[in-house]
Amino acid sequence: MNKQAELAMLALIALLACDSSASAAVTDQKTWSQNFPVTVASPRLVVDNIWGNVRVRIGSPREIAVTVDEKRSAPTQELFELSKQTIFLDVQANADGVAMVVGQSEDSTARPRVNRCRGCRVDYQFEVTVPPGTQIDVSTVTDGGIDVVGGGGPVKASNVNGPVAVRDLQECTQIESVNGEVEVSFARAPSRDCSIKTINGDITLSVPGGAGLDAALNMMQGNVVSEFDLEPLALPAKVEQRKEDGRFVYHVEQAAGIRLGAGGPTFSIESLNGDLRIRKSK
Repeated sequence: MNKQAELAMLALIALLACDSSASAAVTDQKTWSQNFPVTVASPRLVVDNIWGNVRVRIGSPREIAVTVDEKRSAPTQELFELSKQTIFLDVQANADGVAMVVGQSEDSTARPRVNRCRGCRVDYQFEVTVPPGTQIDVSTVTDGGIDVVGGGGPVKASNVNGPVAVRDLQECTQIESVNGEVEVSFARAPSRDCSIKTINGDITLSVPGGAGLDAALNMMQGNVVSEFDLEPLALPAKVEQRKEDGRFVYHVEQAAGIRLGAGGPTFSIESLNGDLRIRKSK
C-alpha cells in the first residue's frame, strides 16, 4: 500500500471512529424514593408519564410513598444537557395528595418542548403506594404499562401504546388504551358509571356474581363472550346537531345495549379491533 492510500485509509478509520463516538448514546440512571404525608380522608394521586410503567398499590394510611427509577439518554452530550431542561419530572405535593408530571404541570408549553431534543428520552418507572380511598389518576404514553390495584377510591387510567390493568376496583371513572389490552376487575358490584375503551386490543371486565350493570357497546370488529347470562337492552340514539352553511347537520350514533343481572350503572365500552370478555371475579 502506497503512502497516499495508507493516509486515506487512516483518515477513513478516523472518520468512522468520530461517527461512532458521535452516535454513542449518553445515558444516566438513578433511583430515588420519598414519602409524602397526606391528611385528607380521600387524597389524590396523579401520575402523567411519557415513557415507562406506572404501578400503584395500597399502602399505609396518611402517606403516599413513591419510588422512581429514572433512565435518561440522548445521542450527544449537548443534547443530554438540553434534555434536562426539556424532559423532567415535576412533583407537586401537599396535604391533599401528590401530582407527578413529566414536564411542568402548570406550563402548557412543556410537552411541545420535548420535540426540541431530538433523540432524547427519559424513562420513568413509577412504584407508588397510596392510602385506602385514594383517588387515582395515572397515565403513560409508550414503552410501559399501567398496573393499579384499587383501594376504595375512584380510578382513572390511560395508556397509548401498552396495556392497562386495574384490579380490585370499587369504582372507576375512565379506563382506556389506544394500542393495548384493557383489564378491569371489580372487588364489589360497581355503583357508578364508567367508560372503558381501546382501539386495538381486547377488553376483559370482571365483576362479582350478583352484580348488575347496563352497558352501551360500540364494538366494530369483535365478539362479546360472557360468563353471565346477558339480556339485550334498548338504548336511546345519541344525536348531535351542528349548523353548516345555514343548514342543520345531524350525526346519529346508536350503541348496542346489554344488561347484566338486574341492571345498574351504565358502562360505556368501546373497541375497534378486539373482543369483550365478561367474567366473574375470583
